[in-house]
Amino acid sequence: MRIRRRSATTFALARTAARARRIALAAGVVVAYGCAAPQQVAIIGVWKSDAPRTIASMRATPGIPEDARRALEADYYGHLVLEYRDDTVRAYFDNSNYDSGRRPYQVVSADAERIVTNEWNELLRKFEEGTTYRDGECIFGLAAEWGFREYFCPFED
Repeated sequence: MRIRRRSATTFALARTAARARRIALAAGVVVAYGCAAPQQVAIIGVWKSDAPRTIASMRATPGIPEDARRALEADYYGHLVLEYRDDTVRAYFDNSNYDSGRRPYQVVSADAERIVTNEWNELLRKFEEGTTYRDGECIFGLAAEWGFREYFCPFED
């Protein structure tokens, strides 16, 4: 009986720690907890592509061919969801069957402005370094070819 009480207490503490991480993330606070790297708190959570902010950034970026711009504005953004846990990341679209499954990632470095990670690329079968930037409560990455910001904001399924 005593073991069950400890297990229930441990489970309750884990839920409380997870809730605290989400609150810290929403507040933009980086805190240390348990064994996880403090920098990871800034990216742990569920993020959804923010189409209006992304499209505004794209429109303000010169050099994007008009046909590419039209294609990207036609319901492309706003559907990708990223789920970061302590050591895995998953990407899926809410409007298709695509789901990357859980892939490992590691935080390389982090500060108030950016988080550098190594994420597993299944196609290339290797880890790739990427940088995610913070902007208020949201995060963004830079589009590879043209450099505009693709925004992701906190999301609850």
